[in-house]
Amino acid sequence: VAPQHYGEVPLHADWHGDRVRDLYEMELIRAFVAAGKPVFGICRGLQLLNVTYGGTLLQDISTQRPGALDHRLSRATTNSIHHQGINDLAAGFVVEARCPDDGTVEAIRRAGPGFVAGVQWHPEFHRPGDPATLDDAPILQDFLTACSLARGAR
Repeated sequence: VAPQHYGEVPLHADWHGDRVRDLYEMELIRAFVAAGKPVFGICRGLQLLNVTYGGTLLQDISTQRPGALDHRLSRATTNSIHHQGINDLAAGFVVEARCPDDGTVEAIRRAGPGFVAGVQWHPEFHRPGDPATLDDAPILQDFLTACSLARGAR
């Protein structure tokens, strides 16, 4: 996500992001939420949710938090492959999960009505029955249930 969206300049030339893509996807998030549709952000999607609603990001976890885990390779309990992460949480959101080793935010949810949530990892990469990773089925089922309820409310 382009640092300009949360009031910063890129700390490295490779971290300038794609402002056009960001603006398009942030507008999609706002439109879906305004229409009462469930929104579930995965990896970049979690970061976009946070920035869309006024939060900030760490442009690069290892640069800005020396000693943090390498979240690009970490796979102890989730399928996590990111170098950016939440710095300041957007107003109206709560943290639902953190990395127990370095405190990096791994899951958020907007407080209040509707389903607006995100995870920093990739539940779609989880191999069912793999005991080394978190069972993502309940999270995905929450989202699918929210989708069914939203469809029924139309």
